[in-house]
Amino acid sequence: MRRTFLKVTGSALVGGLIVASGGPAWAATVTQVPAGQAGTIGGFAGVDAVSATDGWAVGGNGNGIVQRFNGTRWSIVASPDLLNGGANSWAFLADVDATSATSAVAVGQSTAASGGEKTAVALRWNGSAWSRQAVPKPAGTDTELTAAKAFSASDAWAVGQTASGGSTFRKTLAVHYNGTTWVTTPTTSPGTRTNFVTGVDGVSGNDVWMAGYSLNLPYGNRFRQSMIQHWNGSAWIQVATPNNGSTFLYDVAAVSASDAWAVGSASNGGAFVIRWNGSAWNTVAAPPLASLNSVAARSGNDVWVAGSDAAGAPALANWNGTSWSVTPVPTGGGTGSVTLGAVALASPSTEWAVGARQDATTGNSSFTAFRIA
Repeated sequence: MRRTFLKVTGSALVGGLIVASGGPAWAATVTQVPAGQAGTIGGFAGVDAVSATDGWAVGGNGNGIVQRFNGTRWSIVASPDLLNGGANSWAFLADVDATSATSAVAVGQSTAASGGEKTAVALRWNGSAWSRQAVPKPAGTDTELTAAKAFSASDAWAVGQTASGGSTFRKTLAVHYNGTTWVTTPTTSPGTRTNFVTGVDGVSGNDVWMAGYSLNLPYGNRFRQSMIQHWNGSAWIQVATPNNGSTFLYDVAAVSASDAWAVGSASNGGAFVIRWNGSAWNTVAAPPLASLNSVAARSGNDVWVAGSDAAGAPALANWNGTSWSVTPVPTGGGTGSVTLGAVALASPSTEWAVGARQDATTGNSSFTAFRIA
């Protein structure tokens, strides 16, 4: 299968926006769009779009931060104080998913200032305000949520991990929102040392995938194994997945009951991509990148991934059904680096990629968003 790596030929500053230039060397046009900033640190971890002119992005700056796109720029929107007036020392929102302009969920975690206990966080947008919702948490446990998928205002999933009594052994965690409360559902935790779930997606409330990785004892072991579980409407079932050396899965995107994609990285091959064909997950051609953090798919012939190249530079890639085309992301020059945390579909011809930029001189970081067209 043909693989095409397209190199940057330049970038230009237009009206305060960094825009990719250089003609046919670009697989897509990437424009950096202004985002709200809060303090000297910050970055996006999740993004979702209602339309080309309305979207949500979440992350943190030591507290949970929510921003909304109004068609021109991203701006910070009032949301609950996850630090609870100082009772918590750190908080972060990891993902957001919206079903309409009046319904969205965001998830993450907060860390207690005393003892460091982690508590999973879920927020809900009702069209006028964000509110915090209770998430089940047995006493003495750490809980955190890393990804969310909403099907309607009364049907949403959030996934992550949990640990008991200060233990380093983490188990998978899945909670379901039924329109009133979040309810924990049983999941499988195959790793004997730790289990991480970092992505969730589905085509219906009875067909949901979550993806991550597991690690087995002994404690010196560094060999991760890919992990995917499927919700069939009544139970989460682990499904066999390929590996290529030590393998991480970071995200999953479902197109239909017989087509889904999961991405990450593998020690024996850099970027790692597997695809569901309705009966099994199989390794498929990956773009020539070092790691993939996120995936979004319109169809089996239009799949977007976000990650980084071998030099650590941010990059996007698109699968057209035959081959991958890779677009480096303009960083605007200067010192520092940009990391992409998530990619999402905004319209039939527009995507969003969000992340963080870190200044190499000061160490400060900032919220960064790119529109792809």
